[in-house]
Amino acid sequence: MANLFSRAQMVPTENRKALFAGSWYDADSDKLRLQLNQFIATADTKLEEQPFDTSFADNKPVQGQILAAISPHAGYMFSGATAAFAYDASNQQSTQSKRKIKRIFLLGPSHYVGFHGIALPADKTFATPLGSLKLDTKVVSELADFHLFKILPDVHKREHSLELQLPFIKQTFGDVAIVPIIVGQLDDACEIRLAAQMIRRYVEEDDLVIVSSDFTHYGPRYHYEPFKGNQSKDLASKIRGLDEGAFKALAKGDLDAFIQFRERTDDTICGYYPCAVLLAMLPPQTEATLLNYRTSRDSNQEDGENSVSYMAIVFSNQKLKDSGWGKVTDKTSDFAEGHLSQALKDKLLKLSRQTLSTFVQSGQIPAPDLSEPEQSELEQPRGVFVTLYSSKVDANQMSRPNGKTLRGCIGYIWPIKPLAQAVIDNTIGAASKDPRFKPVTKEEINDLQIDINVLTPLHRIDSYKDIVLGRDGIVMYKSGRQAVFLPSVASEFGWTLEETLTQLSLKAGCGADGWRSSARFDVFQAESFEEQHSLTSKQP
Repeated sequence: MANLFSRAQMVPTENRKALFAGSWYDADSDKLRLQLNQFIATADTKLEEQPFDTSFADNKPVQGQILAAISPHAGYMFSGATAAFAYDASNQQSTQSKRKIKRIFLLGPSHYVGFHGIALPADKTFATPLGSLKLDTKVVSELADFHLFKILPDVHKREHSLELQLPFIKQTFGDVAIVPIIVGQLDDACEIRLAAQMIRRYVEEDDLVIVSSDFTHYGPRYHYEPFKGNQSKDLASKIRGLDEGAFKALAKGDLDAFIQFRERTDDTICGYYPCAVLLAMLPPQTEATLLNYRTSRDSNQEDGENSVSYMAIVFSNQKLKDSGWGKVTDKTSDFAEGHLSQALKDKLLKLSRQTLSTFVQSGQIPAPDLSEPEQSELEQPRGVFVTLYSSKVDANQMSRPNGKTLRGCIGYIWPIKPLAQAVIDNTIGAASKDPRFKPVTKEEINDLQIDINVLTPLHRIDSYKDIVLGRDGIVMYKSGRQAVFLPSVASEFGWTLEETLTQLSLKAGCGADGWRSSARFDVFQAESFEEQHSLTSKQP
């Protein structure tokens, strides 16, 4: 796996070849175009007769702008007719609303290479028998800056989940730009939300997101037979029940429900992680509509023991009738200094102190008190840093110019967890996971002072010259490395902008002058507050 993750593989090639043309779909451009046109014409006729699949519970007609779609990726003889529904509905609506789709973010799973995180391509174009599609290489390059994202051309070269969508994209939308993303394994809901936020910041008004996924893979071929022993006449309805369960979670736009469904059933949804990332990207009040459902058993090419399910699903938002995705909207976007009430600050400091004491003394983690009146704010996702300062000094501690001694600092830059939980997590992290220090001991608890920073969402700046010292926290990205300074750091040390960026670049492992070229920067603001009691002894 070492070569697979090499940064040297970031050099773009000219064109990713259509590896599965001639086997999974026709390599002849005329025959392929004719087949796609037939698929789309049939889908269009059926959608006029019945705009959505009425046989699934919790299914609703399309409301508002279509922002995203899920399309299957089996050979066209199995799933091409179903995929056409997703493309026809998305194209027809954009045509009627005069919203021209200019770019498509294409997410799919990896079937051939196992890896953790997100794989990005190194290519400039992806080939199809109908002509090549250009990549938005600027977006791909910037995504590669972030944690979880890596340029992995070998993953893309061998994968069919994205390739099977390309002829439909080319035929339906023409020469749109694409951002191909293969989603590998993600550890938990936090990583799913983190990946989603990083992709979402680049999705604009005239973009469409397409997730490539089949659903239940049943039978000995797929090592999934939860209904083994049942009569085959019942098998189709039982498989359908699984697919309805998956759709129910998708229809609600509920990431937690989708995760719980998967944990409860072990359903073999090959695009589980891409679907989960999509759910975490969608704006509030987005709803799913199932347009078409079938399985491989509907084809005379499948045997009686195995089955793969295909669904064409679109996601629409009634509040966004005219604007599509629009700009990134976040409930923390209006956050500014003074936004947090004193009562909320006191509650967070109390929660952090309780967490520190309980965890260090017993290893237990207290549950947050979400009682009113601060409940809604405590439940909002926020970026949070927790810093511990000590009254004592030893070889493992770092003295600060502000007269305090750093004892640990850990945080979430991105708002991946509710505010209360983020404070709990990062209090524990500052006490036990900061690699610069040994874990806090019971004897130290009363000597520690807690400082909390609640962050605004990150936003990209055009140049480091746009940074305002004392106001802005800074995240630097370069060559797959990153480092962060809170807004207070430069002020504490009295650094100039150049001195600040030099120290940040050194922290990132990019050398003293690494910030001067090919580095990118995000900035954020923070509201900082600390316990008011004095430390138990004076600094030396």
